[in-house]
Amino acid sequence: MAHDARGIANFFLEISWRQRLPITHLALQKIIFFAHAWHLAKFNKPLVGQKFEAWQYGPVVRVLYDQLKEYKSQPISNPLRKIDSHTGEWVYANVALDDAEQRFLTDLFKYYSQFNAGHLVDLTHAEDGPWEKAWKKAVDSVAPGMTIPDEDIRIWILRTGGREGMHTH
Repeated sequence: MAHDARGIANFFLEISWRQRLPITHLALQKIIFFAHAWHLAKFNKPLVGQKFEAWQYGPVVRVLYDQLKEYKSQPISNPLRKIDSHTGEWVYANVALDDAEQRFLTDLFKYYSQFNAGHLVDLTHAEDGPWEKAWKKAVDSVAPGMTIPDEDIRIWILRTGGREGMHTH
């Protein structure tokens, strides 16, 4: 079962805070995109349940954007929250990961967090990549939401490794 993107975001935020490595909203969105792509390639199933949309600066998960937009280009300093379906209250967005997923995501974060947000945007804008396909479709016709199909993401990461991707994963 795919995870809530806010829980995955919190997993990465916790790593970044432990390492005293500031991370911006833009960079976090792109790292989650690459985590999702590599998860599709390695496990043949999505990492996050929400769909990625093609926005100007690359793939975006809207629920992440809604909570993180206030940071603009500043480092994120608070965890993401979601509504508890039982109480109706906002709670910390937790994620239950097995050991293999934790190792996979930790290694992935270590690799992609070394790049600045601009470079991550460039990587997601690869020619003939899933973002570009969705973006061009929107330019050529009406594409509500401009979602990026998981299968396009999986095929792209397998074919190209994200251009500078983690070929070891």
